[in-house]
Amino acid sequence: MNILITGASRGIGLATAKKMALKGHNVGLFATNTATLEDAIKDKAFKKALKKKRIVTGQLDVIQPDSWDDAIEKMIDNFGGIDILINNAGVLVSGVLPTTDLEEQLSLIDVNCKGVLIGCHKLAPYLADSKEGKIINVSSASAIYGQPEVAAYSASKFFVRGLTEGLNIEYAKLGIKVIDVMPLWVKSDMTKGIEVKSIGRLGINLTVNDVAKTLYKLSTSSNRKIKGIHYSVGLPAKVFQTLAQVTPDPIIRFVNRKIGG
Repeated sequence: MNILITGASRGIGLATAKKMALKGHNVGLFATNTATLEDAIKDKAFKKALKKKRIVTGQLDVIQPDSWDDAIEKMIDNFGGIDILINNAGVLVSGVLPTTDLEEQLSLIDVNCKGVLIGCHKLAPYLADSKEGKIINVSSASAIYGQPEVAAYSASKFFVRGLTEGLNIEYAKLGIKVIDVMPLWVKSDMTKGIEVKSIGRLGINLTVNDVAKTLYKLSTSSNRKIKGIHYSVGLPAKVFQTLAQVTPDPIIRFVNRKIGG
């Protein structure tokens, strides 16, 4: 499989790239910060893959369409095609909205929404040429119900969720499976130093490797065997997702207010 991963210099993206490389897949690791990316691939998990030329790296600013073109060209030149896009790049800003920096919040919307949209748009023709073409968007359990103190982040993941649902239908005729993963809080650089009430009450119980395992399983599963659209990671997220499907909104709001309000 030829797999393009955004935000691959750290966190979930890097953990997923390591797992893919160790399992013998061709992996394109792309990130905004190429210096961090070059340090990341020095990890022993990439040693064999680098020797066999199964790894490519490159700079990718996900909000710039031309940057996507460069990444796609590098994948095609090195691997001859692309089978899977893992839209992982994301930004988190915490705090009560009026007290946070507006430019940071707008940048969050650009990366988390526009970046995912552009990737889905740009990769479609190439994934359609694959027998197992997939787009896996990294969403969040915050897309189950709007979360206080991370309201813009939560809203951006609702965008990812909605886009995934629409494209799951739209891209089916192209033979492309579009799904997402929805982890709760994950222990990573993104959540380091973040202080929100829901973390204080629920804790951070997932690792980047937990999410990487789910991404690997979905990536290597046959499209015909993937029946769902949203895949929660971790028991709390699975419970919240199940409850949200059968519980009236006032009760869901009450629970979320107790956890994060």
